[in-house]
Parts: sequence; structure tokens; C-alpha cells
Amino acid sequence: MVRWDTRRVLETDRRALRWGARGMAVCAIAIMVAEIVMVVVLDAKLVDAGRADLRMVDGAGIAFLAATIAATAVGASLLLRRPAHPVGWCFVVLALGIDLAAIGQAYGQYGLFVHPGGLPADDVAALMANVAFVVWLISIALVCSLTPDGRYLSRRWQRASQVMVGTGVAWLAVKLVASAPMEAPFEAVANPWAIDALDLGWLQLIFATVNNVLVLVAAASIVVRFRRARGEARRQLMWMALVAVSFLALVIVAFVAATTGNDGVLNAAAAGFVALPPIGAWLAIERYRLYDVDRILSRAFGYLVVSALMAATYAIVVVLVARVIGNAASRSPTAIVLATLAVVSAGRPVHAAVQDLVDRRFARRRYDAIRQVRAFVADPTSHESVEAALRAGLADDTVRVAYPLAGTEQWVTEGGIATDVDEAFQLVARGGRTIAAIAHGSDPSVVDSVLRIASPELDNAGLRAAIALQLQEVLASRRRIAQAQLDERRRIERDLHDGAQQRLLGTAAQLQAALLNGDPMRMRGALELGMAECRNAVVELRELANGLHPAALADGGLAAALEQLPARFPMTTVIDVPDARYPPAVEATLWFVTCEALANSVKHAHSSIVHVRLADGDGALRLTVDDDGCGGADPHGNGLRGLADRVEAVGGRLHVGDRDAGGTRIEAVVPCAW
Repeated sequence: MVRWDTRRVLETDRRALRWGARGMAVCAIAIMVAEIVMVVVLDAKLVDAGRADLRMVDGAGIAFLAATIAATAVGASLLLRRPAHPVGWCFVVLALGIDLAAIGQAYGQYGLFVHPGGLPADDVAALMANVAFVVWLISIALVCSLTPDGRYLSRRWQRASQVMVGTGVAWLAVKLVASAPMEAPFEAVANPWAIDALDLGWLQLIFATVNNVLVLVAAASIVVRFRRARGEARRQLMWMALVAVSFLALVIVAFVAATTGNDGVLNAAAAGFVALPPIGAWLAIERYRLYDVDRILSRAFGYLVVSALMAATYAIVVVLVARVIGNAASRSPTAIVLATLAVVSAGRPVHAAVQDLVDRRFARRRYDAIRQVRAFVADPTSHESVEAALRAGLADDTVRVAYPLAGTEQWVTEGGIATDVDEAFQLVARGGRTIAAIAHGSDPSVVDSVLRIASPELDNAGLRAAIALQLQEVLASRRRIAQAQLDERRRIERDLHDGAQQRLLGTAAQLQAALLNGDPMRMRGALELGMAECRNAVVELRELANGLHPAALADGGLAAALEQLPARFPMTTVIDVPDARYPPAVEATLWFVTCEALANSVKHAHSSIVHVRLADGDGALRLTVDDDGCGGADPHGNGLRGLADRVEAVGGRLHVGDRDAGGTRIEAVVPCAW
């Protein structure tokens, strides 16, 4: 029993398809090159023989050249990149049909008109050139039916294409054996394969009619597919719509060139509209710049309409001048200047109005988003935030906006709340600086258009966010200061209760007991003890008062107050402070910072030596406290956070970090030029 390995069979089939596609692509390119070389060589021979009127690389032949290059390039590209996609094979067949027609016409013309009877099968070559257009029709119709996903719209559309191909093949077969005259320049050449005994004119008419109708149906499938498509598939088909707009523009240019006798422009326009459909199909299948296609389409169609209106305005003004003043005046510089001024004056408002209408039709989502955001920017007095306006305009609830704080790496929301920004956010720049970052799930091209309009308001919102953050910090600082004051009152109350109060109460009890006893010796001893306890209580109260605001600070300044600190702490403390006076609030702030830093060094850092330095420069005092402890101080802890609030209250800033040599550095910078 034979067992089939399905995966191996499929892989073999895919490999065979890839190699077959590569071979077909190479063959198509080789045949195209051979066709171009052959046509150029035979054109030179026709010119030498005095039949320059039969040249192909001239006039309409340029359109053939552009068509074969475009079809071959697109077909080969799709075969190499997407060998299973049928449109690539269709374009290769189209290219081969064009090559066959070009080779047949060039060979037939040279053989029949320059060397009659001198070349073999020259009449067969003329016949091939005469019937090759049927292959073009079939190929282009299949491209329309299968772009962009390689599948038919339904089984009915597939059957219509099958009938179209069948009637096309039948029509081609009938033309090969019909006795009807060929097309120019071979109208006098008899069909070498004609069957004169058969009258095939009626049959050829039937096949041709059915085939052409079904070709038009296949072309209409693009419109049906576009109306049914949504999202990404719709954007793919917009490339075909863009080709249709460009095709229309080139047809108009070709018509004008033909009526004015400008053959160069006519040939260029003809080459353009035969080369554009393959390019449009390739762009649709490859999804090139998918998110920009609707914008490109709307701009292209808008400029096309505006150009037509401007040309019509120019012509109307010239005609009116001719009617009012005279025909001679219409050719004068005055008429030309008036027409030009009319066109220039109407250009901008007409373009704005037309582009608005075009965007409403071709880029409705962008149009609605821009309209809503523009209305918000024009009147931002509502209570709606920029983030809410962008969500409404983009119809995207996932929109989040963050704003950078100048001089920091911190990001905040519009309400002043800290937030994180990752790679999912898109940065928004204005004037060479980043003003915001936005995360979204919308079409990037629509978002870019909206952000260009909203950037001034985003800039303003960033300023409001910074102010909101400062307000949040001020409120939090006030809460911490109030709590610190409450805690300090409780500490003082506890120290008074446990220290001086208990000492004085004990002294009072001893004096009362001696008084009740009445013994003079005992009373004398009680008085001596009472005086000693009172002196101790005074010392404790003085120490407590010094903890609030030392007398040395008020009398001798910051240097004198700091010089007393080393005796209160067990580690070695080096004080390097200039003997100068500063504003009282500044001296008190720096004294408290030093006391708290030394206390932290004892309780947490376990340091053996601490250096306290004070530098005065640039209108600010810089106090640095370095220890050699274990480091790792938490700047967000209650003690250090309270110090930061105290420093910020006098307009300064506090920085806490680890030293490179080990230990902790606490640095306070306070302005003193008051």
C-alpha cells in the first residue's frame, strides 16, 4: 500500500510553482528585450528602404513600448514575489501578446512592403499582429476580475470570466481562419489561413459581442468590489481608483493634443494611459504605501478638477473679452492678463472648495476627523480636553496623550499626573521640539493630518500640564508640611511630657513631702535637690528650644550654629562653611538640612566621617553633605521628602544620590540674592 506524505507533496508543488514562475518571468523579460531589439533593427531597415512612414518606435509605437515594458515588469515582479497570484501570470500573458503583435507587425511590414516574398511567413506574422489584441482583452479583463486578492467576487463572476475566456478563444480561432480583410497597414494582405468556403462573419460577430460585453462586466467588477470592500481591501483598490483618475487626466491631455496637432504630447499621454493600469494593479496587490493611498487619491482628483476649472475659467474670460471688445482684443496682452488674473484670483478659494468636496467623497474618515479637530482648535473654550477631542475626531477610544516636562525625562497627562511613554507612542514635534506623544489605534495618515492641525493646541495643553503638575506638587507639599508640623507638635508635646514636665512634677512632689514633714534638714535637702532638678529642666528646655531654632543661629549665623553640631554626633564631622551671614530663612533651611543629613548618617548610613561644605556663587548657596556610609538613601522617604519640601519652599532644590567613591551625597541649592 502506498502512503502519500501530503506535506511533502504540497512542498513539491510549491517548489515547482516557484521555479515555473521564475522561468516564466525570465522568458517574458527575454522576449521583451528581443522584441525591442527586433523592432529597432527593422525600423532602421525600413528607414533605409525609404519607408519611414512604417516605423514603429515613433508616434503610437511609443505606447506599445510603454505597455510592453510595464506589463512585463509588473508580471515578472509578481511572479517572483507572489508566484501563486494569478494576476502576475495574466500580465505576463498580456506582455507576450503585445510582444507578439509588435514582432508580427514589424516583421510583416518589412517582409510584405520592403522585400515582398523575401521573408518566410511574413503574411502569418501580419495575421498574428492582426489578432493579438484579443489576447490583450482577455488578459486585462482577468486582471480586473482578480485584483487585488487573486479571487473572484463570487461563483457567478467566475462563470462570467470563464465564458469571457471561452468566447475570446473562440473569437480568436475564428479570426485566424476568417477571410475578412485585416487591419491597417495589412488591409491588402490576404489571410494565409482563411477558409474561403465558410462564411464566419456572423459567428465572429456573436463571439466578439459576447466577449466585449463580458470584458466590460469584468471591468465593472472593480467598482463592485470597491463598494463592497472595507478597511485594508478598500485601500488596496484605491490604487486602481487613482489609476482611473490619472487615466482620465491623460485621456483629456491626449484629446487636447490630438485636436491641437501636438504629436509629442499625444504620444506621451498615450504611453502613460496604457502603462498605468499594470502599475496600479501592482501597487494594489503589493499594498505599497497602503495608508497614504486615500490622501494621494483625493489630492490627485482635487488637482485634476481644479486644473480643469482653471482652464475653463481662462477660456471663458478670453471668449468674453472677444465678445465684448472684439476678436483682435482677445489675442492682445490685455485679454491674456485679465484671464490670468481671473484664474489666479479664483485659484485658492476654488481649490479649497473642491478639495473639501473631494475629501468628503474619497477620504471621508480623514475629512470628518479634520473637521472636528479644526472646530475644537478654533474654539477650545469648552471643557473638553485635547485628548477627548482627538478621541472624538478619530473615533478611537484608545487615544492617549502625554506631554514632556522641559529639562526632565518625565511625561505627564493634561491633568498633571505622571505617566509612562513607550514605543507605542508617536512623538509630535513643533518648531524642532517635541511637544507631545500620542498612542492610538487609528490610520497613521489620518492621525498625521489631525496632529498637524492640533499641534498649537497640543503645545498649549503641554504648558497647562506642566502647571497642573506644579499645582499637584504644591498641594502635596502643603499636605506634607502640615503633617510635618502636626508631627513636630506631637514630638514636642511628648518630649515636654516625658522630660521637663516629669522632672518638675517629681521636684514638686519632693518639696511638698518635705514641707509636710517639717524637718528643717529634710527641707534643706529637698530645696537643694529641687534647685538641681530645675537647672536640669532648664537645660532640657534649652536643648528642646535649640532643636526648634538654636540661639547660635540667630546670634552667630549659620557657621556658628553648624560648628556646635559635631559634639552632638558620634562620627567625625568636618565643617567647611564660610563665616558669613545670609537671609534668616536661608540659614534656617540649610541648618535643618544639615541636622537631618547628619541624623540620617547615624541612623541609616552607619558612616564614620561626614563632610559638610557650603559654597556661595551665582546668587545661590550650595550645601553639600557627603558621608562614607552604605549609601542607598531613598529621596522619597518621609525625612528626605520633608527636607525637599522645606528647600523648595525657599525656591531651592534638593538632590539625593550615591557618591562614586561610596556613601551618600545630599546637596541643597538655595537662592540667596533676595
